[in-house]
Amino acid sequence: MKKILSILLMSYGLMGYAQDKYIITGKIDGQVEGKKVYLYKTNYESNKVIDSTKIKKGQFKLKGSVPLPGLYQIVIDKTPKGEESSAKNWTSSRFYLENSPITFQGHVDSLTTYYYNPNKKAAVITGSKTQDKQTAYNESIKDLRSKISALDKEYSEKYHLPTLKGIYNTEEGIRISKEMAIYDKQLRESNLNFIKNNPKSVVALDLAMYNFIGMFVELTVPQIEELTAAIKQGWEGTPQYEEFLRYAEKSKKTALFSTYQDFELKNEEGNSVKISSFIKPGQYSMLEFWASWCGPCRGEIPHLVKINEKYKDAGFNIISISLDERNKDWRKAMNEEKMVWTQLNEPKGFDGEVSKAYNITGIPFAILLDPEGKIVDFNMRGAKLDAALRDIYGF
Repeated sequence: MKKILSILLMSYGLMGYAQDKYIITGKIDGQVEGKKVYLYKTNYESNKVIDSTKIKKGQFKLKGSVPLPGLYQIVIDKTPKGEESSAKNWTSSRFYLENSPITFQGHVDSLTTYYYNPNKKAAVITGSKTQDKQTAYNESIKDLRSKISALDKEYSEKYHLPTLKGIYNTEEGIRISKEMAIYDKQLRESNLNFIKNNPKSVVALDLAMYNFIGMFVELTVPQIEELTAAIKQGWEGTPQYEEFLRYAEKSKKTALFSTYQDFELKNEEGNSVKISSFIKPGQYSMLEFWASWCGPCRGEIPHLVKINEKYKDAGFNIISISLDERNKDWRKAMNEEKMVWTQLNEPKGFDGEVSKAYNITGIPFAILLDPEGKIVDFNMRGAKLDAALRDIYGF
């Protein structure tokens, strides 16, 4: 009897141990002997290595525990021997790690890479119920994403690439942009529905947070509050909820239909001026961020020249804000591009107050303001800008 009791106690102990630990068993095909494997904790804006091992005979193991299920990343470094490690040689597989036995399988040459490559495939990962939930959600929006991807490719071929040769297929570009906007809206609605229906899931928490990461907050303040109410149901009283609140409150400042933020910048004469001194009451305005060294920015300027010529008399007001830190580079580019509308400069570049306030981490970046100075759209470039202005002015 004592022996049976001891066995039972040992079994319960092992069960408790299994619930508190994860074991990732990897099986990797291809030339991988001795290659390094890293496990990263993926935060919303950064990654941190928490463990590593080497592949032996096509296999690896990683063991540990996590306080809560969360998004992690397995990186296999394929950098050839003798060369300095580079992200261009890394595979990158994101998944939700939890305390359970997890398997990770794939061929090293076909796994998704650190830099996006549409021809690569995700690893086959089993054993994580949280990952299963994300996989199921991704499957539910697969058709939407495929449509958006196809339209993005069509836009590039029919509108963007021809513009590089000075050819503007505006009608085609507007048609594609409007169709993409429909599917983008459906995708945002799908995300919100998933979050509302799964408020306790970390997958839902991450989906909600991604609305606030990056330069575009494509939600209104009421929508942000609706999102916050949903997350509160599952996460109130936790550090994750407090972090979510910080992001949500900051995002309200640049949300759709919020009033633009005013800052002092330098004008062409080198004087300090406020953005508000160039916002014309009753007219649509666009804050357009660029720099002389930015290739895509310079590529978009000929289109802006055409836009300015077409709509300036109708009251459309472009305010270009350069992030050049060297005044002579800014002036040289302005003259070369014949930018005859309002020109301002943030000499501190990405470290300037205006850049930080609008969370600008890449350019070109443009914000459309309505006649009351409220933000009505982001990423106003190419045919998306053409479509918006046609809707506003009727031509």
